Amino acid sequence: MAFPQYLGIFSKVTTNTSLTLLETYTSPSAFIEADKQEIIDIIRSTARFGLTYAKNKHNAIIRAADSAQAFGYMIDSNIKRIRLYISFIRKYDEEIKGILDSLHELVDANEGTDFVKQIHLIETFKGAGFLSAVSLMGEIGDFFAFSKPKQLFAYFGLDPAVKQSGKFEGTKIKMSKRGSAIARRVIHTLTLQSIGTSRTGEAKNPVLRDYYLKKCESKPKLVAMGAVSHKVCNIIFAILRDNKPFKIIKPEEHIKQFNAAKYEIAA
Repeated sequence: MAFPQYLGIFSKVTTNTSLTLLETYTSPSAFIEADKQEIIDIIRSTARFGLTYAKNKHNAIIRAADSAQAFGYMIDSNIKRIRLYISFIRKYDEEIKGILDSLHELVDANEGTDFVKQIHLIETFKGAGFLSAVSLMGEIGDFFAFSKPKQLFAYFGLDPAVKQSGKFEGTKIKMSKRGSAIARRVIHTLTLQSIGTSRTGEAKNPVLRDYYLKKCESKPKLVAMGAVSHKVCNIIFAILRDNKPFKIIKPEEHIKQFNAAKYEIAA
């Protein structure tokens, strides 16, 4: 309401840089009247990028502030609400940081256990951070209770299910969602990371991205993502089963290794 044009300047309005600016300059007029170098210095001190980025953001903010002077609805109560919301967000961030610090301390204190070793193994999966690994292992619990990848897949509620009621049996197949919502969220995040690209356009996981793009040629995107989620779940299972860090292996190399292993067994 007060500064609608500001919402498109940063990737999220709740980033540290954005919140710091809004704490300092709450209204469009405050940005316009502020010293240009002060705004640039705040952006540079809170963002990872350089001077050019800071100058571009400053120019975008001033353009947005000029537009808001004509189209915004700035009253004192809006300013108070913005400051109140920022204080809530800062408090939540502080509490979340405290929880993460406690998790790190707990993991560090139990480095020699199988459970923590499994957390570190999941961290080797490209795109999986500390929180993802801890959340996933927290939901899995005792991995050795799962003897097959399909069991883990079903435990997460990612297995297909058909809606049934009495004699009625549906024809559409969807995820059962019977398992852990937290685990599904982590798998979904890892899937998005796996099919994504870096800032330079390079695939983060070439094998899974190629698999996703090929699926998209004949299937809807959501179905293709579901197939990648299945692959991600299988990889997590293999990492924990084999007790080995993740390594990207192309399909032809995987087949070669599989055939070599069969030959050794036969010999």
